[in-house]
Amino acid sequence: MEYVVKGKITLEDYADFNRAALIHKKSYFLVSLICLFIIFSSAIPRIINNPSAGNIIVQCAPLLIIFFIYKLYRNFLYKSDRTLHDEITLTLSENSIQYASCRGSYKYTLEDFRKIIVNNKIIAIYVSYRKAILIPRHFFTSKEEELEIESFIKEKYSPDKK
Repeated sequence: MEYVVKGKITLEDYADFNRAALIHKKSYFLVSLICLFIIFSSAIPRIINNPSAGNIIVQCAPLLIIFFIYKLYRNFLYKSDRTLHDEITLTLSENSIQYASCRGSYKYTLEDFRKIIVNNKIIAIYVSYRKAILIPRHFFTSKEEELEIESFIKEKYSPDKK
């Protein structure tokens, strides 16, 4: 059986992938939680002692700055990678994924797949620790096709099945 999906990866798709990656990588998630704890553990007592609007803004400013810098950096990474802006064609077969764009093509085999992340916006098939094949949900033409391909990916490409 073979499936073909086409589309362009948008900035929103890239952001969804980054959020999913952050949640599924335990080390990133743990570091984020520790940073948030440090920021809030010093800010909350100060807010309780002085609950004025100005103080709340001052205490939450580091978190807002970090969030703003993260969004700018994510946008910069997306814009700097021109291969993300091209339309891609993914051909999913029983033992490989053929990735093709106007810049070239590459074939990933079952041995290349390390991890699969499936959420309500994107399917990511990791081929290395930092690189994944992204399949946004808007690539599918129907809900039936989406469910069929999702179950196909889970069944055929799962690293646990090797």
